[in-house]
Amino acid sequence: MCARWYAICSPIPVLAPVTITRFPCSISGTQDTGMLIPQRSIDMLILNHVTARNLSYFNSDTEDMQKLLNVNFLSYVAMTTAALPMLKNSEGSIVVVSSLAGKIGFPFMVPYASAKFALDGFFSSLRQEFVIQNTNISITLCILGLINTDTAMKATSGMYSSFSAAPKEECALEIIKGGVLRQREVYYKYSTVKIPVLFRDWVPDLLDYIIRMRFNVEKLKEN
Repeated sequence: MCARWYAICSPIPVLAPVTITRFPCSISGTQDTGMLIPQRSIDMLILNHVTARNLSYFNSDTEDMQKLLNVNFLSYVAMTTAALPMLKNSEGSIVVVSSLAGKIGFPFMVPYASAKFALDGFFSSLRQEFVIQNTNISITLCILGLINTDTAMKATSGMYSSFSAAPKEECALEIIKGGVLRQREVYYKYSTVKIPVLFRDWVPDLLDYIIRMRFNVEKLKEN
């Protein structure tokens, strides 16, 4: 699985040019993932790699699920752990790209949603420990809806009956802005992501019903 992650290296003045180092790499395993972090000053670590699956019913394949969790969750933990010494020195930021599927249960994406929920649990708990330890590292969790990336469009083709994808360029800008401003969470697009999260607590059964109705189950049967 080829993935991308980004490290923004010192200096990082707001509204000024920054140095962005891009590392294409394979992270299908987690044992050596931490070695991919460069031993240099890092102000912002943006974790945005994923292995995708086409939408389908959960097939009870635990081996495949383990492979997906290695990339979509455990490698995030390994990279964060490796970058912590540099981030502590710079009092930097960790930006984690997650999904609405990490806040609300969605059908036909059980492994993907499991990893996104795990990201929320790990980084929200880590944020609490940073506060207790007086560690000045911010953690920004980015909760994204459907974005018009090639991967997302291919995985969801014909499956959604009334979802419109948001532009990836604007989404990228919101992610970076959230990290620079050290926001706790970024919701993009706000209205289509934040409102369902509120409904999850207020009327969960109604929200589940609405989500199910927006999937084209007949298309899934054809596949």
